[in-house]
Amino acid sequence: MDRSFNCTHTVVTACVVLLAAMVIAPTNGVWTAGLLEPPVIATLDLERVFNDIDRRNQAEVDLEARLQTYQAQAQELQSKAKRLGEDIEMLAPGTQKYDSAQKQLTQAAVEYRAMTEFIQLKLDATRAEARRDLFAQIIDAAAEYAKSNGIDFIITNDSVLPIQQGTDIQIVQQLALRRVVYASELYDVTESLVTWMNMP
Repeated sequence: MDRSFNCTHTVVTACVVLLAAMVIAPTNGVWTAGLLEPPVIATLDLERVFNDIDRRNQAEVDLEARLQTYQAQAQELQSKAKRLGEDIEMLAPGTQKYDSAQKQLTQAAVEYRAMTEFIQLKLDATRAEARRDLFAQIIDAAAEYAKSNGIDFIITNDSVLPIQQGTDIQIVQQLALRRVVYASELYDVTESLVTWMNMP
C-alpha cells in the first residue's frame, strides 16, 4: 500500500511539473522575445533644432528686454562723457574749471568702460543661462516626441558636423569625440521635432 501511494505521488508530482513547464514556457518565450526585439532608434541634428525652433527667437527677445536697462545706463554715461569732452574744449587749460572738467571727464570715461564691461559679462551669463534652459526644453520635448511615436532612442547625429582643419592632434581629438559614423536620413527626426515643438 505504501508503494502504491508513493507511485501515485510520484506520478502526480511529475504531471504537475510537466504542466507547469508547459504553462511557463510560452510565457517565458514571449517575455524573452519582447526583450530581444530591436529598439527603434532615431537621430537628430541638435544644432539645427536649436536654431530653428521658435522658442529661441523668444529667448533672444527676452534677453534684449532684460539688457535694455543696462544699455540705457551705458548710453547716458556715453552722452555725459561726450558733453564733458565738448565743454572742456571751451575751457582754458590750467584753470580750476578746466581741471574740474578734466576730472569729471576721466570719471565718466571710467564709469562708461566699467558699464560696457558689465553689460558684456551680463550678456554672456544671461545668454548661457538661456541656452541651457532651451537645451533642457529640447531634451524634454524630444523625450515626449519619442514616447508619442514609439521611439526608444533619439541620438545626436554628430556625423553631420564637418571635421575642422587643424593640427594632427586636433584632428585626432575631433575624431575621438565622434559617436555616430553614419546615420540614414530615413531615421532623422530633426524636421519633425522642430515642427512638433513649434506647434502652438
